[in-house]
Amino acid sequence: MKIQQAYDPGAVQRGPGPGKDKQANYVVGIDTGGTYTDGVLMDYTSREVIASGKTLTTREDLARGVVSVLKMLEIKDPSRVKLVGISSTLATNSVAEGKARDVGLILIGYDKELISSFGLQEKLSTRYFEFFKGGHTSRGEEQAPPDIDGIIQWVEENRDSVDAFAISSYFSPLNPSHEEAAFKAIRDVCEHPVVLGHQLSTQLDSVKRAATANLNASLVAVMHEFIEAVKSSLKHQNINAPLMIVKGDGSLMPYTEAVEKPVETVMSGPAASAIGGLFFSGRSNALMIDVGGTTTDMAFIEEGRVTVSDSGARVGEIETAVRAARIRTACVGCDSRISFDRGGHVQVGPDRVVPICRLAAGHPNVRESIMSIELKDKNFWKPSDIEFWLLHKQMDPGEAGIEDSRHVKLINMLNKGPACVSDILKTLGFHHVVQLDADGLFRQGIIEQATLTPTDLLHINGQMDSWDADTARQAVKCACVIHNRNRKTFVEQTLDQVVAMMVEEAVVFLAGQTGDTGLPDMVDGSWGRWLLDESIKGGNPHLSVSISSRFPVIGIGAPAGIFVKRVAETLKAPFILPGHAHVANAAGAVAGSVVTEKEAILYTSESEGSHAYVVRIGDERTSFNEYEEAMAHARKKAARLARQGAESAGASDPRVNITVKTEGDLERILARAVGNPRLAEQFGE
Repeated sequence: MKIQQAYDPGAVQRGPGPGKDKQANYVVGIDTGGTYTDGVLMDYTSREVIASGKTLTTREDLARGVVSVLKMLEIKDPSRVKLVGISSTLATNSVAEGKARDVGLILIGYDKELISSFGLQEKLSTRYFEFFKGGHTSRGEEQAPPDIDGIIQWVEENRDSVDAFAISSYFSPLNPSHEEAAFKAIRDVCEHPVVLGHQLSTQLDSVKRAATANLNASLVAVMHEFIEAVKSSLKHQNINAPLMIVKGDGSLMPYTEAVEKPVETVMSGPAASAIGGLFFSGRSNALMIDVGGTTTDMAFIEEGRVTVSDSGARVGEIETAVRAARIRTACVGCDSRISFDRGGHVQVGPDRVVPICRLAAGHPNVRESIMSIELKDKNFWKPSDIEFWLLHKQMDPGEAGIEDSRHVKLINMLNKGPACVSDILKTLGFHHVVQLDADGLFRQGIIEQATLTPTDLLHINGQMDSWDADTARQAVKCACVIHNRNRKTFVEQTLDQVVAMMVEEAVVFLAGQTGDTGLPDMVDGSWGRWLLDESIKGGNPHLSVSISSRFPVIGIGAPAGIFVKRVAETLKAPFILPGHAHVANAAGAVAGSVVTEKEAILYTSESEGSHAYVVRIGDERTSFNEYEEAMAHARKKAARLARQGAESAGASDPRVNITVKTEGDLERILARAVGNPRLAEQFGE
């Protein structure tokens, strides 16, 4: 079965046209993923897709890929484009691939011994962190003065090792004064970006809030680069329209907010896919699976809405306090690295690499290098013969501040083009890649790797024909000779393994939809593993195990017709492949609503025998003698700020809904304003 034409980079699909209304307003949706950049042109009123396009993401120059997909849409009258919505998996992928920027995390008032005893250091998601005196109590009272001098000294000692700083103070949602004091002090001695925890989350989970602040700081530069690329691309196409970004919960926000709070775009791409899948499929209840190059993302549609996680988005091992669509992200996709462990077992992922077939299609020297392996004695074939390193873009090591002589030589070599790792080691005089100590170059995105991926295997078995299948075939032959595998069996079993990994993720995700089941986030134990494997592969002569989904499965993404279809078959569920599934993420970038939430926290404060009800909204604290008076103020103020925030963010006539939730000794009053995005004229442009 040949894969749909839509999978081919450069493929364009045109709809029936704008219909009778020749002056219809257009909206443009763009999604920039780790592998592909997708675009759609839609009629805003009818939501009819006029045109869609897909091209490779140009990671070395994001603007080029966005310009390419905009050109593919053939927008004849840019003035009719009244809104541009964008989503991106770049923030999520930066986390999944370990390429987010290094951050120095300052913890004020945290119990160091408690964090250590429970092994919570790993949840902070950075290796640069330190504890300082200060912080507040559960009633917003200072538990100790902040150690500002110590903070300044630590910042000066670590400023050259990190790209940004994040500050999280104990109970800062109730009293952020110590975070603000530390911020002012750091600003006097350092120009690095500084992120404050209380500005991102009002959750009292101090570890999640710290991890969220750290993650936000690590993504500021990534998001700034992306936004500037999109703005430049729109200007290049003479498109002057409001620019909105998809948040992790599928709603839209102005691009200016995304630059300040990029952590809110974690899950942006998956959330947009879920919104787009809901939009195109029309199903009110279903499991949605979106297969991309770097990750496979799952969302659940319930009663016509994408479910949202109250506990916060989770990416890999990092738990955040960011409200987002309940997405399960698995680090497996079409561009996942295929490797072998020491026991000779095939591993797929978690890191993303460039497929050999794609690299060879654009670089004849890569094809020549792999094809020439056949001329060597098979006893001397090595895995490094089919792994290549390449630069995202040519660069001068000196101008980039790279001083390590090994790295300077490596970059100068790669400036001439992709190079086989075996040749790199030979040319630079090393015996093993460990001697190059190049992990930092990969983490910073300076160098990228290319080797075997599921994309290569799809070329070999004929399910995809976009790039150089012959080179992929030779690379697989080399791998199979090295590891003593049958080529046909290797291809089939590895693709089966990809499907099995997706099935396992779907089973865990669906099982957890009912709430706190107490189940782990992965199938564990000998019996659990055996039951799952038997349900997928079968083969036991005495027992038959069956796991089936109670809901249909919607496939999103270009390869959905291959992988998600097989997942649905394994789960004995109806499979739905909606029209425009290959660009559903781009459509979701303009199909969402503008949502702004403002939260007031009401708690009691006792001091020297006096009793008061304190309402905290943002940086404002107000005390009241009566509970009813405090609650009325909280509801009124939160509703007004939510409505104003939504209008400022570009919502047209937002509706406000208020919910009150008790959490221990305090109450949370959440005002949620929702409205459709305003078009250009309504913005006054």
